[in-house]
Amino acid sequence: MKTKRIILAISGASGSFYAKAALEALIHSGAFIHLVASPTARQIWNDEMEQGSLEQFIKDLPQDAQKRISFENCKNLGASIASGSFRHDGMIILPCSVKCLAAIANGFSSNLIERAADVCLKERFPLVICLRETPLSAIHLENSLKLSRLGATIVPCNPGFYHGDNTFEGLVNFVAGKALDQLNLEHKLFKRWKSDET
Repeated sequence: MKTKRIILAISGASGSFYAKAALEALIHSGAFIHLVASPTARQIWNDEMEQGSLEQFIKDLPQDAQKRISFENCKNLGASIASGSFRHDGMIILPCSVKCLAAIANGFSSNLIERAADVCLKERFPLVICLRETPLSAIHLENSLKLSRLGATIVPCNPGFYHGDNTFEGLVNFVAGKALDQLNLEHKLFKRWKSDET
C-alpha cells in the first residue's frame, strides 16, 4: 500500500490544538508529513499549548514518527513542496488565518504555505482550508467562495455536537477529523453519525 504524502500547514491563527490533533492523527495513519508553520503560528503555539514549542513537540515524538515528518522552513520558497513537479496527496491548512486565505485567493505567494497552496490549485491537488475566524466579513466570504470555485474545500473550524464527545478534546478532534475526511484519510478522531447501526 502506497504511503500517503500530506502537507500540513499551520498559519497564524488561533487554533493550535486543531493542528496538534491533525498532526497526531496523520502520524497514526502512517502518512509522510510535510509540516510547515508560519512564524506567527509558532508564536501562537507557544501561547496556547502547555507542552512548549512546536519544535519541542516534534522532538518529543517517537523516532519512527519523527522520521516521517519533514519540518519545512516557511521562508524557503525553494522547498520541494513549492514546485508543481512535486507529487503529493493533498494539503491541509489548519488553522487558516484570513490573511493566508486572502493571499491564496489572490495568488500572492509570499511564503511557503501560500506557495504550496497556489501549487495545489494550479496542479489540481486537493486543498483543504480550515478557516479560523468569526465573524466573517464580506471579504472573508468572497475569498472563501473564490477558492471554493477554484477547487479548494473550505472547512470552517466549527465543531459538531452529535458525535457523543462534547469535551474540549472531542470538539477539537471533530474539526481535525473533518479536515482529514476531505483527503480520505483514515482516523478515529470522532464517532460518525449512527456508525454503530447496521
